[in-house]
Order: sequence, then structure tokens, then C-alpha cells
Amino acid sequence: MSGNRRKRKQTKKILIILLMTVLCVLSVFYIFSLAHSRNEARQAEAAAEEAEQAASEAAEEEAAQEAETAKNTAGSRVYAHRGSAGDDELSFAAYDKAVEAGAGYIEADMVVSADGTVYVAHEDESKPMTGYDGYFSGMSDSQIDSLTTRSGNKVLKLTDLFDKYGDSVTYIVDIKYNAPRNAEAFVKTVKEYGNEKNVVAASFLPKALSAVEEELPDMTKIYLCSDQGTFNAGLGYSFADILCVPADIMNADNLKAAHDNSKQFSAWTLNTEEEIKNAIELGVDAYFTDDSALAVRLEEENRPAE
Repeated sequence: MSGNRRKRKQTKKILIILLMTVLCVLSVFYIFSLAHSRNEARQAEAAAEEAEQAASEAAEEEAAQEAETAKNTAGSRVYAHRGSAGDDELSFAAYDKAVEAGAGYIEADMVVSADGTVYVAHEDESKPMTGYDGYFSGMSDSQIDSLTTRSGNKVLKLTDLFDKYGDSVTYIVDIKYNAPRNAEAFVKTVKEYGNEKNVVAASFLPKALSAVEEELPDMTKIYLCSDQGTFNAGLGYSFADILCVPADIMNADNLKAAHDNSKQFSAWTLNTEEEIKNAIELGVDAYFTDDSALAVRLEEENRPAE
């Protein structure tokens, strides 16, 4: 009897040990599973955070791209007149300001040195720009290169602009004088740089544009009109792709006449919010302005999406 009791006690002891072992195993398994679940939860949470961050960054990038596209579209109608207004006009400081604002075009008036080099200046007489009493057309390159503008900027060559801004903008070059050497120097410079499609010839002088047409027929050309009479004449000029009028004759009738004759219609020089908004409402294709930042902003805000 005592032997059976001992056996039962041993059996019970063994069962208890087995039960405790099973419970320990189950506890370890539970702890492991819990830790694994928590780890998976943390991983899932981290993955969700990464996905959310990636989506946010993608949305920000898309918004930035859309904003840049809108800015580029707005800037494609803005001709930065001499870069910008003020003492720095026709200098890198002015052009940098226009490019930063988003202008798609920068305008440069041109003169030609005695050596045949195209320089950026509003008129041949050098005194208004530099204080030196002379004429650019009578000076050598070295003489011009030694001058500075009244605000301390160098007198730029047209090629200085080409070198700095490359194809990031389109260049409008205003040929100021009828002398054949001016158009010839312009054509030569453009051909040497091979950027005929990235340069627009502009002038108040039909002869100058006609001369450029003979050498560079594929180049866009702007005929700058001084009044209604010159605009009417410009409608018949085969070399004129764009007619640009002063603000006082920027109207619906002239815009229609230009479009009916397969020419774009632009205006000069619009600097106030009212003038620019009027141009946008009218549907003017582009315009010169001294305030590119204002023009780009108003284009973004007021020009209907195409």
C-alpha cells in the first residue's frame, strides 16, 4: 500500500513537473510571440511613417514642379526690358534679377565697336551710360572694356550674356541703327554661337530687320512700332513675326489685325499693375516690362490656363 502511494506521489510529481515545463514553454512562446508582434507592429508603424513621409515629399515635389511650370508659362509672356529698370539696367545685376523673377526673355540694346564687336548699350553715345564723352562705334574693344557704367558695372558684350545664361532664357536684341555693319555684326555673332533659335531680333528699323531676314530667315523678328501708322505698315512686312506697339494703341482692333495677318501682338513698355492686367485681359501675346517680378505674378494670378 505504501508502495502504491509512493508511485502515485511520483506520478503526480512527474505530472506537475511536465505541467510546469509546458507552462514555461508556453510562457516563453507567448513572450516571444508578443515580442514578435510588437516588433511587427513597430515595423508596420515605421513603414507607414516612411510611406507617409514619401507621399508628403512626392506631393511637395509635385507642387513645386507645378509652381515652376506655372512660373515658366507666365514668364514666357514677359520680356525683361534691359533686364530691369534703374541704374543697373543692361548689366548682369539687372538680368539676374529678371531671370530670378522668372522672365522668359531678356532684352538687350546693341551697339557695335570699331572692331566690329556687339556691345550692350542703349545708344551709340557713351556719355549717358558711362560718363565718358565718346561714341562706342568709334572705340576699340579695349577702350570700351576699360569703361564702367555710372553704377560701376562693366559694359557687356552680347556674348557675355550668351556665355552666362546659355539657353535658360531667350534673348531679344534691339538693333538700334540702320548702318549695315550693325546687322552684319549681329548676324555674325549669332551664327558663331549657333543660337539662332534662341535669339529674337527686334528693331524700330524695317531695313535692319530685313537685312537680318536675308541671313537668318528662321529667326523670330519683332517689329517695334512707334505709332498707328508704323503698326499698319508692319502688318504687311513679311519679315515681322511679332508686332510690338506702345501702350496707347494696345487695343482689341490692333490685336485682331495682327492675328489676322498671322503675327503675334505685343506691347511696350508696361510697368504698372493696371497696364499689365489690361494686357492680360486683352489677350496680348507678350510685352516688355521693367518689372518682371510684378508681371510674372500678375500672369500667374490673372492669365486663364490654356
